Formats: sequence, structure tokens, C-alpha cells
Amino acid sequence: MGWAALTGILLAGMTAATPPSAIPVRGGNALTLPAHRHIVRVSRSEGSVLLAAVQQGGQDGHGLRMFRSDNGGGSWKQEGIIHDGSVYDRADLVAVGKDVALVYAVETPDSTGIGGSSSRDVYFQWWRYSASKNRWLPDTPVRVFDSTSSSTAYYRAELARDSKGRLWVQAFFREKDASNTLVISVSSDGGSTFRTQSALARDIPKRGGGRLISLGSRLMMLWSSHDGRDTTHYRIRDDSASVSSWSSTRTAFSDGIYHGAAMSAVADGNGGLHLVYKDNSERLMYRRFNGSSFGSAVKVLEDGDWATQPALVRSGSSLYLFYNQPRSDGSGYRLWVRALSSSGKPGAGKELASVSGFAGYPAAPDVLPSGVPLVSFFGIEPSSGSSYRLSFFSTSASSLKSQAVAAKQATPDEDADRERFAATGGSGPYEPPQDPGTLASAVTTPSQQAMAAGCGGASAMLAVGVTFILMEWGRRRRGMRSLPG
Repeated sequence: MGWAALTGILLAGMTAATPPSAIPVRGGNALTLPAHRHIVRVSRSEGSVLLAAVQQGGQDGHGLRMFRSDNGGGSWKQEGIIHDGSVYDRADLVAVGKDVALVYAVETPDSTGIGGSSSRDVYFQWWRYSASKNRWLPDTPVRVFDSTSSSTAYYRAELARDSKGRLWVQAFFREKDASNTLVISVSSDGGSTFRTQSALARDIPKRGGGRLISLGSRLMMLWSSHDGRDTTHYRIRDDSASVSSWSSTRTAFSDGIYHGAAMSAVADGNGGLHLVYKDNSERLMYRRFNGSSFGSAVKVLEDGDWATQPALVRSGSSLYLFYNQPRSDGSGYRLWVRALSSSGKPGAGKELASVSGFAGYPAAPDVLPSGVPLVSFFGIEPSSGSSYRLSFFSTSASSLKSQAVAAKQATPDEDADRERFAATGGSGPYEPPQDPGTLASAVTTPSQQAMAAGCGGASAMLAVGVTFILMEWGRRRRGMRSLPG
């Protein structure tokens, strides 16, 4: 199907003021991991451009590719191929001037670990802007971490650039005994070479997840895991210190982050951090890191859901949150953008669409200039038809309607409830095959392959079920799902 025809389709099952532009994908979970930066805004004298790294999951034979929009997301076109050799790799992006740096590594739906493979490496790559060609052109990828055994694997890689211009790459490593290690590497020559540093954490019992982020003059690594009983930890370093110098491991807060990766974090511009995450009770929570410690939790949404995900944007000094919320009739999801106060309390908001079927995994630029439109992708799997897509939404901050959402600081009793839920939640873990390649070879239809294309695909298919009963059944079994978000 051609691009013009695709973007002209009436989006079945969706109500919105203007049908959004779209990129075809194999499943609504194409924008996992939630913690990743999938989309960046690059400023040029000719006008800003949005660039997005999208895993199409085998749609039309395509894998991980770069897309661009020159008109604020009104239309999208392919800019180039990042890695077509895998339908599981995901990328994390950082804009550096007019260029874009990225890393990519594997991500699968297996919540209890990831299958080993000597091909499960981490790669760094520059996409350089050519003014004469008005294109971003890829450099040759540089391998940062190399899995040399069929029993090991690197996964969930992320990228940060510090104030000295050094490039830092973080990933999790599946050891031969199936434990997990948080590894870190640094480049002081613009990404030509990388030097592996001492591991930041070892003996993580289940698959890890987190966010590597620059806070201005310091770097933070924040992480948790798929273990519902795990707390959230962080380590931090000053950019002026030697590259091997990191703080000891500190407890960020007692509640864990759902699957370690169901979160969105942005630097506040003053040495601190804004964080919205899903806790192990599946509720969206806000916390602020003030430069020395994390503050108390503030509920962003009262009710939890297995599929709800956040995408946090800082526009100037103002905060906005894109998220999905179950419809009251259980047949789909409502898509929202909402202002957050500096303390995380939800304020004015706007409903972007109501979708019959599955809609989730928002992705947005982490920082935008003041006054520009707020933009985000959502993954859409409509209940009618098979036109799975990433739909793009754009709105101005001034258009947000005043519709309050209850929010309050979590109490100690509620923290205890979260811990009890984490210790007991569900009747047992769901364990899909270790090797996603085996899973992919066994499926043939777009719906089936969506279940294998990344975290959350299997659960997403429940959300596009025809009946309310099936969806409710899926929610009751959410503790067994293998979503990372």
C-alpha cells in the first residue's frame, strides 16, 4: 500500500479531530521500550525536522528504519535503514547539533530473561546531516558490546552524551547462568572507539531495565527489573571526574518500576530529573530528583492498567505527559496529553483520540523549545481491520482543555500495598520461548507476528479482542504477562 493511500485512510475505530499521519508497523508495540528516546527534533536554518527510529517488525519486509517529517509530523517518509536484519532491535536516539547519534540492540517479549545468541550485540551509529543533499546519512555502525557465546546476550541499550562531549552506552548483559549485569562503555573520540568500564550492577535476577541520562554536568543511571519485588536504584557521576568514577549504588525509592522499563525521564535543566513511571501495581506515578534525592511519589492516574504507558516532555520549563487510558466500556483506549505541575500534579489535559482496540506505547521528544507543538506517536491496533500503525498526534499547549485528574501523594500504607502486590501478584509468570526467532518462524499472520515483534505484543492482542469478556480476562491475568511496559 502506498504512503499517500495509507495516510489517507480513515482510521477505523478511532475518533479524533483530524486523522493523524501514520507509519505502518506489524504491531502496536513497535515503540517499546517505553524508556527509550525513539524520536528527536533537530533544528536547522531551513526549519526543524522530526526524526524517528521505528521497528516495523517485518512489515513489508522492513525492520529498524529511520523516518523523517519536515512538517511537524503531518507526513512521514523513510530516511534510511538502520538495521533490517532483525525485527527485534530497538534504537535509542540523541540529537547532537544537526546530527543524530543512536544505539540499537535486541528487545523481546520474554519477561523472565532473554535467549542467548552470539549475534545479540550492541551497535552505535551516527546519522550525519548533509546540507547539500538535505538528508541524514548513516555512518558505518560501531560495535560497542559483543556477545561471543550462544548462552549470552546484550539487550536494552541506551545512549547519553555528557557535558564533555563523551558518549556513554549502557546495556544489560545476560550471563551464561541467566543472571543479568548492567554494563557501561564510554567513547572519548566521538564514537570511533568505546572502552568498557566496570559493571554498574551485577546479579540482577531477572531482566533489567532503566534509563541512562545526562542531567547537565552529571550522568545518572536509574534501573529496576522485571522482579516485582525489586526496588529502584541509581548511580551517578560528575562529568569532571575520571571516567571510571561512579557513586556507589543508591536506593532511588522502595517501589519498583514495572518491568524496569515502563517509564519516561527528562532532565529538568537545573541538575535534576522528572520521572513518570508505572509501579508494580500498574499505576502511573511521578517523582522528582532534586539533585541529591528522589521526592515522594505523586499519583498521575488513580487506576492502573497493564497497558498504560507514559511519554514525558519538557517544553521550556513546563511538563507535559502523553499516556493511554482504558475506556470505561473496556473496548479500547483513550489517548491523552496533560500538563503536569512542577510537583507532578496533573493539570489541564486534552483527549487526542478514543480507539476501539489497542492503543499504547507513546513516544515523544524528551525536550522541546517553548511554544512549539507537543507531539507524540502512539501504537494503534484497531479492533476492525488489520491496519496496524504508529499514529502521530500534534497539539499546542494552549489547546489543552481544563479537565482535572485526581492526584495525590502516595501514603506509607499505599507503599506497603504496592510491596504486598509485588510479592504476590498473579498466579505465576508467563514464559514464552527463549528464542524469539523460533517464535517468529512459527507465526504467519500479522496478528500472530505482532505477538513476537517485541515487548507487549501478546498482551496487545488481548486488547484488540472482540469481546469485553476476553479483555477483562486478560486484565485479570495481567500479572502473567510479558510486557516490559
